Amino acid sequence: MHSRLSAPLRRGAPLRRAQRRLAATSAVGPGRDGSSEGKAANGGYGLGSLLAVGTAGVLGGLAIGDTDGRYRRLQFPQGQLRACCDSPVSDAQRALPTELAAVVGAAHVKKNHTQKGSRIGQGTSLAHVSPGTLAEAAKVLEMCTKADVAIVPQGANTSLTGGSVPRNECDRPTVIVNLRRLSKILPIGDDGKQVLCFSGAGIFDLKDKMEKEYERDSHSVLGSIFLNPTVGAGVAYGSGGTQIRKGPVWTERALFLKVKDDGSVELVNTLGLRDGGDPIGFLDARAQLKPEDVDPKSTGSCSWPDYGGVVRAFNENKVSRFNADTTGLECCRSEGKVLILATMHDTYPIPKKSQLVWVACKDFADAHALKREVALKGADCMSKTCEYMNSEVYNGVDRAGRILVKMIELVGMQRLEPLWNLKLSIEMIPLPFTNIICDKFLYWFNNIIPHPLPQELRDFGRDYGHHVLMELGEYSDGEVDRLRGALDKFVAGKPPGDVKYQVLEGKAANRANLWRFVVAPAFRTYCVGVGLPGLSIDYAMPKNFKEYPTLPEKEFPIKSRWVYSHFGCNVYHEDLVFAEEVDVDAARYPMKHAIEDLGGKLPAEHGHGTEYKAPKEMQDRWKKTDPLNAMNPGVGGTSSYKKYSDQPCHCGQ
Repeated sequence: MHSRLSAPLRRGAPLRRAQRRLAATSAVGPGRDGSSEGKAANGGYGLGSLLAVGTAGVLGGLAIGDTDGRYRRLQFPQGQLRACCDSPVSDAQRALPTELAAVVGAAHVKKNHTQKGSRIGQGTSLAHVSPGTLAEAAKVLEMCTKADVAIVPQGANTSLTGGSVPRNECDRPTVIVNLRRLSKILPIGDDGKQVLCFSGAGIFDLKDKMEKEYERDSHSVLGSIFLNPTVGAGVAYGSGGTQIRKGPVWTERALFLKVKDDGSVELVNTLGLRDGGDPIGFLDARAQLKPEDVDPKSTGSCSWPDYGGVVRAFNENKVSRFNADTTGLECCRSEGKVLILATMHDTYPIPKKSQLVWVACKDFADAHALKREVALKGADCMSKTCEYMNSEVYNGVDRAGRILVKMIELVGMQRLEPLWNLKLSIEMIPLPFTNIICDKFLYWFNNIIPHPLPQELRDFGRDYGHHVLMELGEYSDGEVDRLRGALDKFVAGKPPGDVKYQVLEGKAANRANLWRFVVAPAFRTYCVGVGLPGLSIDYAMPKNFKEYPTLPEKEFPIKSRWVYSHFGCNVYHEDLVFAEEVDVDAARYPMKHAIEDLGGKLPAEHGHGTEYKAPKEMQDRWKKTDPLNAMNPGVGGTSSYKKYSDQPCHCGQ
């Protein structure tokens, strides 16, 4: 559990006192013989100087330890640390890493491997194994099940709620099965209207391939796309993203493995391919797929049906999407309770042309009206994206995110993931300040970076409280012109100056999109920079809800609410900067209950992970899917113990 915050930080005060004492005690007067008092024969340092240095060293060490301790007690948006459990290890478990290396190669197995989650969690696994083929993945799961270890599937480890790293509550050693090497992308036919992806394929890689080779748009574009999260993780969490025509990641065409109640591994295949009864061997051998490889009798959907109609139903008192939705296959929103091998997804036409528009509004009601009257005007007149952020987000990114925008511009999307992983590795080093030094560096150097946005947008940020970023796409002839016409009509109907907009092109458009995408990492940098605790939540509000949810701020004082949203879906991400004395753990569930009391659902797309208890319907589904609790035990508030027991079994004994 997190500790409560101590008294407010007085940065560097103990160290400065030590320095003053060093200066004072170093001014030693002359001895009786005219020399420095107590002068050492071999170095010229007097006893007083040595005592001063020693005192300064002790006080400096205490100062560093005190300040580091205070920072570690502050609850920055990264969650508690979780170490490897102390469960007894059986002979079979002890031998497992070596046996896994014989299957996947020694270079792809790390023993006693410690990992940190992107925002939540840290722990050490018995082994971290990376299979390179579907056959290897299936064999690895069978071996892990036989050895009676806990299995945590992992993609790019970008989970924000702790579900992709080991944790110490388990009664068995943990093996991480990282699927990143399963990166094959197989568009079907020459038109690429559907694509089969192995679980570890990155969503940025998929987007890049489909655009360049097929002039098609991929199924998922997330704010974290610069970290290249995996397709399989998107299915496991029901990731949503920015594009309101597509809906959450969801499919009825999948290949996955699950552990049955007798410990055997079952292969579930709904891909609908003519694979000769061996889908694993078939796909491992293929470099491409042809239309004749698909069984015409397979009618399962590869995307959420008519999601555009779902979000345009404005007056419904229900949410558009959320993590505890049990619709569809067991692999959808499974959060690691199955091992996803491959999934099939629809792709989408790229608009003939597009325009990015930044709209600034004086009040939140105008932003909602803009969404309804312009972005979601009709089935044949609908923006590609509709993203919202308030002035706190704008100002926060200005103070802590400029440097991230510049880094992405300099190194590119594909090269940012190794730097991110390096940051996580540094934060795990058990030395003073290592858990904050990267973000401190980013915060300190942020303001030397020239402002990336054009002056017009900086003026918007200064003068307006609410901002909507819309991409208008030419999906049908004249659609961009119709959307621009609707926007001009909307602005003309408001009092002068209440709503303004700017059309962006080229570098300005790219930077505006990055400004929105870097909010999540900028939030942690901001909290570390100002020394205040923070909490990130994501929730979906009913589609007819048009206000900020009222939160229990009297009990948990909030300094700043960073509100940003996949606005077309009414799905929100809110980053809360608390007063120093707030216990974030104590605040988490009251915030959740306040959202749910208004008809909202929390979480909406980041998953329950280890942070939130899933509703009974979802927990029951997971228990039916994974009766032994072999896969990702402890997720969503379920038991961490074998067979969901309330007591550890210490099965290695």
